[in-house]
Amino acid sequence: MAEGVLFNFAGKLLVGLASLAHQELGLPWGVKEEITKLKDTFSLIKGVLRDAEEQQRNNNHEVTVWLGQLKDLLYDVDDLLDDFSTEALRRKIMRGNEMVKKVRVFFSKSNQLPYSLKIGYRVKAIRERLDKIAADGTKFHFTDSPIVKLLLQSKLEENVSIVPVIGIGGLGKTTLAKMVFNDKNVGEHFQLKLWVCVSEKFELKLIVEKIIEAATGSKPERDLQMETLQNILRGNINGKKYLLVLDDVWNEVREKWLNLRNLLLGGARGSWIVITTRSGLVAEITSTVLPHELEGLSKSQSWSLLKQMAFKEQSHESNASHFEAIGMEIVEKCKGVPLALRAIGSVLFKRTEAEWVKVKNNIVKYITQQESGIMPVLKLSYDHLPPHLRQCFA
Repeated sequence: MAEGVLFNFAGKLLVGLASLAHQELGLPWGVKEEITKLKDTFSLIKGVLRDAEEQQRNNNHEVTVWLGQLKDLLYDVDDLLDDFSTEALRRKIMRGNEMVKKVRVFFSKSNQLPYSLKIGYRVKAIRERLDKIAADGTKFHFTDSPIVKLLLQSKLEENVSIVPVIGIGGLGKTTLAKMVFNDKNVGEHFQLKLWVCVSEKFELKLIVEKIIEAATGSKPERDLQMETLQNILRGNINGKKYLLVLDDVWNEVREKWLNLRNLLLGGARGSWIVITTRSGLVAEITSTVLPHELEGLSKSQSWSLLKQMAFKEQSHESNASHFEAIGMEIVEKCKGVPLALRAIGSVLFKRTEAEWVKVKNNIVKYITQQESGIMPVLKLSYDHLPPHLRQCFA
C-alpha cells in the first residue's frame, strides 16, 4: 500500500467495527464481546500506525514485515465487515417481505445458530491474530502521541519543562494524559511518576499535600506547616527525573502558579510537568514549550458519530439521510465534542423528525438529562464561556 494508505484503510475499518458493535444482529453475547475486544485492540494499533509507517520509510525491514502481516489481517477484517453487511441486508429484506414471513419464521431459528457459530469463530480467530500482531509490535516501541515523543527527548536545556494540554471539556484531555502517563516507554524513562487532580480550587498547601501523597503513597500528617511540607516535597523529588501530571487546572493567577512551580524545579534534567486545562490563559502562564491543543471532530466525523449513536441498527441507517439537514445543525452546536455528540445521539435514538428539531433547539437541556456524568464535564466549560459564546449552544 502507498504511504499513509494503510493508516487511512485502518481508520475506515475502525469506523465499521465501531458501528458493528452497536448493531442488533441477534448475535450471542460472546460474539459481540469478541467484536468489542477486536475494536479496542484495533483502535490501539491504528493509533501507532503513523509511527510504524514512518519507521518503515527509514528502511526498517522488521517493521516492513510486521506491517505486511497487519495488512493481510486488515483485508480479512474488511471481508468480515462485508459479510456482516450482507447478512444485515438479507434480514432487512426478510423483515419487509410479507410473502416470505412464514418461511422466515420456519428457517430463522435453524439458520441463526449455524451463522452465529460460523461468524463467532471467524471473529475470534481474527481477534487472536490481531492480539499477536499487537504483541509483536511492542518491541518496536511505536507511539501515537507527540506528547510522548516530547517527554522522551534527550536534548533539554531546563531541568523541569512544562507542556499544557488545552481544549474544551469533553475532548479527552484527561484521557490523553492518562495514556501518556501509562505509556510503557514513559514508565521506563522517569524515576518518579505523579498524578494530581487540581480542579477549580487552586490552594498551594493542598496541592503540595497531594503531590507528596502521590510520591510517597501516604498522606502527610495533618496540620503540618507549609515549610515542613515544602521540605518533604523537595526531599522526594529533588534530583529525580520525574513526570508530574496536574489534571484540570483552572487557576489563571500567574503569582499562584509561580509559587507552586518554584517548589518543583529541583527535579533532575529531563523532568516534565503536564498540565491539562480548558483555559488558554492557564496554558500561557505555565508553558515552557508550545501547548498541545486538542481539536474537536470535523463536521463529517461529528455527523458520523451522531449517526452511529442515533441509528444503532443498520436497518435504520437509510433513515439517516432524511435527518441529515437537522443533524448537521445539531453537529454545529456540539462543536466537535465527542462527549456531547454521544449524549445527544443517544437522546435521538428512534426519535421522530419533530423530536430532532426539538432537541436541536435546546441542546444543553437534553445533555443534562443524561446520567453518565457528561453534564458536569461540559457545564464547567459552558459556565466559563463569555455570554456571546454561550449563545452558540442555545
